[in-house]
Amino acid sequence: MVLKPHAETVEAAGAPKSARKGFGAGIRGKSCPPMNAGCRWLLAALALVLALFGVWHVARVLPSRAIGNDFAHYYISSRLLLSGADVYSTPLEPEYARWGFRYTAAIPRATNPPFLVGLFAPFAALPPRIAFWAWTLLEIVCLAYLLVEAWRATASTLSVPARCLLCAAVIASAPVYWHFFFSQCQLLIAAMILVACRLLRNGKPEHACLVITTAAWIKFFPAILLPWCLWRASTNGIRRWKCAGLAVVWSAGLMLATGWGSWQRYWGNGIPVLKAWTMQQRHFNFTVPSFVKNAAWSVHGFRSDWAGLPGWMTIGLIVGLALVVLAYALCWWTGRGKKNADLDLEFGLLSVAMLAGITEAWGHYFVILAFPAAVAVSRIVQRPSSGQTAILAVALVMLNGMTSWQSPWLEFAVSYIPLYGLLLLGVFFVREMFNSVGNRGGVAAPFTPNPFRGCEARFEHGS
Repeated sequence: MVLKPHAETVEAAGAPKSARKGFGAGIRGKSCPPMNAGCRWLLAALALVLALFGVWHVARVLPSRAIGNDFAHYYISSRLLLSGADVYSTPLEPEYARWGFRYTAAIPRATNPPFLVGLFAPFAALPPRIAFWAWTLLEIVCLAYLLVEAWRATASTLSVPARCLLCAAVIASAPVYWHFFFSQCQLLIAAMILVACRLLRNGKPEHACLVITTAAWIKFFPAILLPWCLWRASTNGIRRWKCAGLAVVWSAGLMLATGWGSWQRYWGNGIPVLKAWTMQQRHFNFTVPSFVKNAAWSVHGFRSDWAGLPGWMTIGLIVGLALVVLAYALCWWTGRGKKNADLDLEFGLLSVAMLAGITEAWGHYFVILAFPAAVAVSRIVQRPSSGQTAILAVALVMLNGMTSWQSPWLEFAVSYIPLYGLLLLGVFFVREMFNSVGNRGGVAAPFTPNPFRGCEARFEHGS
């Protein structure tokens, strides 16, 4: 984000003292000599190759995805809304045939929340092909915003070529590929979350809470970050209650605007379809609840008639929620006694816990990790550590290992590799938070960022 001295930023924005270090205002590394021209050109060349690969990888499949899910599901659901039909009880198969889409038998009725259905309605008013490319353009804009924020977050620690390489790696990543493959809305949600974080950082917690609340009505999982926004809104209890009240009022307004009856039909008809789909999935859902459920299911040979499946899905959900609670507890424990909490690390850890703890986080959900990953790379440069470097490198590689294997043994050894990488990234953030415990009461010192510091080339302590 904006790289001002932290204390100065807080005062200028009128933020409370709890509006802390974060989003580019963390611990500063020592100044490093500029890298030579050869290294700069090498990094720039690698960045160009990665970016071109990522663009080609997505572009070659995009035309064929204009008639497939999840774009087709979005389009049909919103067309039903525009035509005045019942979105959640109308069978989808005839609608798919009418509009020339490929039908997925496992999803016979609409499953998207009413607010998302309404949000997509302007696109559904267009012919399908035009709507697809318009939606793709929105995805690109949201991805560009994520890259801009990652660029800003690393401006103080990485050289321009290194930041180009970081952004290119995001473009070429598996989560970005799968997001465009399925034409999903997680890039939009990720952009909204980062907008909320910027508002929180700039002393506007009320606006931050409204943005997070809005994102939570598109898909429910961002609501996990709302308590964090309320907690870090202020040390003033009255202001926190004000933020909470605004979130409740705004939620009520969105629910009324989309129609209470729509939400009733969604819970009655859409949620059961979604629950059955999630329960029967054995691949590409990289969450702790999914792992717990499938681990128990594998003992029974993945029989579809196993009566214990719903119970183990509930147990998995409880374990996932416990993981989220643990992440919040760690944020509190490592932040106690500090004048300035480290918003970067807290956001990174809570993002990991959010994705790991919910019932479904398909591969494309992981685009939300673009900014936390940039923060992690920046911290490695600021405070080099061979152990942390190894953890982060392995985690980032594993997060891109999204594939499916049909052998029951391989399902856990290979298919859940992104989940293992996600948890390892969480370990990285926890270790960083505990490493910073000794810096209680410290405030980030003012500094002038040098985009050609070259610190990324030096990983020895004291360099």
